Amino acid sequence: MAEDDYYDILGVGRSATQDEIKKAYRRLAKEYHPDRNPAKSAEEKLKRINEAYDVLSDSEKRSNYDRYGTADFQGINMDGFGDIFSSIFRGFGGFGDMGFGRRGRAGPPPGETLRMTIKLSFEEAFFGTEKEIAFRRKVNCETCGGSGAKPGSSPTQCRTCGGQGQVVRSMGGFMSVAQTCPTCRGLGESIESPCSKCRGKGLQDERKETTVPIPPGVEDGQGIRIQGGGNFGARGGPPGDLIIMFSVKPHDSFVRRGLHVYMETDISFTIAVMGGEVEVPTMWGNSKIKVKKGTDGGTLFRMKGKGVHTEDGRSGDQLVRVNIHIPRKLTKEQKELLKQFDEVFD
Repeated sequence: MAEDDYYDILGVGRSATQDEIKKAYRRLAKEYHPDRNPAKSAEEKLKRINEAYDVLSDSEKRSNYDRYGTADFQGINMDGFGDIFSSIFRGFGGFGDMGFGRRGRAGPPPGETLRMTIKLSFEEAFFGTEKEIAFRRKVNCETCGGSGAKPGSSPTQCRTCGGQGQVVRSMGGFMSVAQTCPTCRGLGESIESPCSKCRGKGLQDERKETTVPIPPGVEDGQGIRIQGGGNFGARGGPPGDLIIMFSVKPHDSFVRRGLHVYMETDISFTIAVMGGEVEVPTMWGNSKIKVKKGTDGGTLFRMKGKGVHTEDGRSGDQLVRVNIHIPRKLTKEQKELLKQFDEVFD
């Protein structure tokens, strides 16, 4: 999950509706609430989730975040003033350096980031696995090599911006605004003889097949970013990324909470009163818990190390809540014995 991307934190797309954002937030807030998730990292994750929701649930803050990469300009450090404005307004659809003495060619734009979802079983997410995926993306045209120009020819310098990719308009006084060149759209080049295969775009479709290693412990709604796995940029622009989100199928018996696993099991009235050992299933195979004498229904037992084991050496536990099994049907003899038992403790 990209720590600084609010959409990735909530696991939603940039076109998500307010209802989708609210549902994602509620699900994650429950998942990482301290009462339900005792993991040390849960508190920090919950802070990031609340921060992301605070911005994306507010239309004005979300608009600022989408356009400028921040929801609050008051928090910007004014050191490196020109660099900050260059990055902020690049997403504004035309503004560049605001005339702070930093003119330069914008260069080919990067390619689009692609998103896809992989479905995982509970076991695959728990232990980790590898998944074969296939998707379509844009890559450099094999005929023109991505230049967009007909073989034997080359792009020429844009006459409007002189190859800078930007045109500067004076705002009066010392202020000027650098805008993306309307002729070459920031590329600094023009194509007189376009490639017949890609029609000057420099890109063609490719079906990509690859194996994605999925580490143990991924959770539903989490994802990974593969740098350079997305669409190539036009005319030599850097490729975008590939974001893979995980959709994990629930288990019939176990529930994940961070690195821990929760389940419930029934024990007999006799075991609850007298104590004993009870065999319970875990993701690592059956194991036993020791039930003390006089155990109440609802008691939670911790099985150390029976939760998720991650590649960096962290491990979770299995928490087992015991319920006392009450038989629904009794024989005449069983009823008589229970009466005798009750009389003894009367």
